[in-house]
Amino acid sequence: MTPVDRTSGSRAAASRRPATAWLVTALLLSVGSYQLNNTMVGPANAKIIESLHTDTATVGLAQTLFAIVGAISAIVVTRISDWTGRRRALLFSLSTLVVGNVIVALAPGVGVYIAGRALSGMCGAVFAFAFLILHDLLDLKTFSKALAVIAAIKAGLGGVEAVVSGSIVDSFGYRGVFWCMVGFTLVAVVCVYYVVPEITPAEKRRLDWQGSIVIALGLAGLSLALSQGGKWGWSSTGTLAALAGGLVFLCSFPLVEKRVKEPLIRTGELASRKAWPLLLTNVLTLAGAGAATLFVLPLLAQNESGGFGMSATTAALLYTMPVSVVGFAFAPVAGTYAPRIGWRVILLAGLVITVIGLAVLAAFSDSSRVAFAMTLLLGACYTGLVLTALDGLGVLLSSAEAPGALTGFNTAAFGIGASLGIAVSSGIITQHQVNGAATHSGYATALWTCTGLAFLGLLVSFLIPGTSVGEVAEDRSGAGAVAASR
Repeated sequence: MTPVDRTSGSRAAASRRPATAWLVTALLLSVGSYQLNNTMVGPANAKIIESLHTDTATVGLAQTLFAIVGAISAIVVTRISDWTGRRRALLFSLSTLVVGNVIVALAPGVGVYIAGRALSGMCGAVFAFAFLILHDLLDLKTFSKALAVIAAIKAGLGGVEAVVSGSIVDSFGYRGVFWCMVGFTLVAVVCVYYVVPEITPAEKRRLDWQGSIVIALGLAGLSLALSQGGKWGWSSTGTLAALAGGLVFLCSFPLVEKRVKEPLIRTGELASRKAWPLLLTNVLTLAGAGAATLFVLPLLAQNESGGFGMSATTAALLYTMPVSVVGFAFAPVAGTYAPRIGWRVILLAGLVITVIGLAVLAAFSDSSRVAFAMTLLLGACYTGLVLTALDGLGVLLSSAEAPGALTGFNTAAFGIGASLGIAVSSGIITQHQVNGAATHSGYATALWTCTGLAFLGLLVSFLIPGTSVGEVAEDRSGAGAVAASR
């Protein structure tokens, strides 16, 4: 495997040429480090609340800050990597994750805990780095298969990590979970350092600080409003102020980018069919299918009054693990056939079946067997096909001059979409409560809403340019055919 210079004005570090298997392993460990910080903390929250003498809202705020900083990092740090080098930026992100988790593990109080979680969020760009590194170093056919394996981690590590986390909490307390994640991330750092070669740019550029601050404030306001609205009250002053402020900053972002020499993303690219339809499809799909599989269905399974009344362990085995495990098995299918039939074809096919699966789940939400069957279907089509295609398109539709721009925004769109879907779904479930207890109608309505959001994502996806191998020659030096507009 020969490294390829895919960055304008850059040179490949050809002295080290890792085998594809080693490269993918190192990147899997990197994205796995980030994913563990999403999935292993949940089982530890009860112990964190008890040990730090705090409450659920405060611990939830820490997770919100982790997600907000992660979204900002995905945009800003990914763009910085266009001129500092992917490997260097990836090592920086993993290092902040290590430091953040050490701070959390040693935190004497909830204030330090929140600070550590916020710092850990700086690793939010690791998925973008992994995809860009693969694209820098591999031909399209190999890249497609490797990307599929990496993308499958977005649904978790098969649910096993949640079980392991629970065991660690029971045996060593919540701090043991974070020390475990520190060890895992250190292994990833070592592997990246020794396996991943660097492609460094010949030209040094300045960071767009104005755009970075504006987009950071916009995403922070929007994320706070969506994630905390249910706690603060959707009509409260805090929620409305955060929402209004976030929208103002986001709307002003294109105006700021027009005035800077080296923007995070050029307004022409952001307004093109290669960008906004993909980003909007991503947000709507995650708001629909993501919220349904990761939030609504697990709650439905465990609820005694309006759901199936299962234990947390049974619910995880039947409705959480399959989404991840089946998705991991089907992701390579997307990576194998996408170069032959087109990435958008994979996306459209997966979205059509995903919408149908969500509709069936909503229509028969009182049946645990139907729910299990739809979990398997959504694992294959949503996690395996749709998420893989969205990640692939985020890389292949990026400009040659700034490949990290669209990829970073696309990575951030995942978190924004999931936050939006959970906020909407939780509000619906709460509105349908009777005497403080969730009802089946609330869950059913939430699932129908998720279906509608995913359907809107399907409609928008038709505006995404089709991409397939061989239609347009690669316009970056030394590479083979890549994706292009059809």
